Amino acid sequence: MSRITARTAAMQLIYEKLSGGQGGEDSLRMVYDELREDGVPGVSSVGRNEPNEADRSYITRVLEGVLDKRYAIDEKIASAAQGWTIERMPMIDLTIMRLAVWEMMFDPEVPGNVSISEALELTERYSDPEDKKFVNGVLGTILRDLEAET
Repeated sequence: MSRITARTAAMQLIYEKLSGGQGGEDSLRMVYDELREDGVPGVSSVGRNEPNEADRSYITRVLEGVLDKRYAIDEKIASAAQGWTIERMPMIDLTIMRLAVWEMMFDPEVPGNVSISEALELTERYSDPEDKKFVNGVLGTILRDLEAET
């Protein structure tokens, strides 16, 4: 399955969890059903309602990682989003950026530019088209800052 599919499922579970939902196994099955109905690439190659083990591992790692490091991630986002507070940002954009920033900060297997590219695909699919510029600007600033730190 494609990583974009697992990333999409992770984003939706993060959104649900941070909105007060359960974000558990039933939610994961429901997300995969929805992704299959939407025709998201890669979903049809797995058994009904089930992500494969590699996707399940990635989804769990991202979900737990974003929840665990949320305050550090939000600090990065807030400092890069000049003139915006976290509370003013659309929840879907914030969720997408949290996922991408977690990858940039804590997942060395994913190059920063890939995290940004995939975040922009998610923004295009799930958010207002105008928000893509904002998300790109914030994530680009964070990536440059992280690269300057190393």
